[in-house]
Amino acid sequence: MAGLSLLFLAHLLLLPLLTGAAVHDTASLSGGPSSDNLLLLPSSNPGHSARKRLTHIRFFWHDIAAGPNATAVIVAQSATRNATTTNFGSVRVMDDALTVGPNLTSPSVGKSQGLYVSADRDTTGLFMAMTFTFTVGKFNGSTMAILGRNEIKTHVREMPIVGGTGLLRFATGYVQAQTYSFDPQIRYNIIEF
Repeated sequence: MAGLSLLFLAHLLLLPLLTGAAVHDTASLSGGPSSDNLLLLPSSNPGHSARKRLTHIRFFWHDIAAGPNATAVIVAQSATRNATTTNFGSVRVMDDALTVGPNLTSPSVGKSQGLYVSADRDTTGLFMAMTFTFTVGKFNGSTMAILGRNEIKTHVREMPIVGGTGLLRFATGYVQAQTYSFDPQIRYNIIEF
């Protein structure tokens, strides 16, 4: 399929718990019906239409940054601590679970691996570089790469998709993230993507 590029859009919908609609949104990850739409967009070749596939996927990201079951650990830290609570200069490496629902025991759809850096001295702004690796359904074995700023105190954050592999090869678009819950004791973030 030369010339076919994939437009991938993972988008956030905050719903009160899993509903029938939420299960449908994740169906393409679990092997069920897909929510793909085919778009016809202009091509650089005269007389030729490039086809791009628009895909919406919804899942939950589990990041535990403290305690015995930590999935994100500090691997570097600034020699001079910032007087604010931003942890400016700290670098964490993560290996986080992706699930269908907000509970960690919910069915797994894959993993998120990468790093995030506290890159803002004034607010909790993170630079994130991560790969979502899907392990079930239609996208089993496919990956999607995310690279961008995540200001975690903002209600909805948007980060660009910079590529992918497998069925998501040449993926472009964006993800939206929203905090579903946060446990400050073990720094356990559940983020809806």
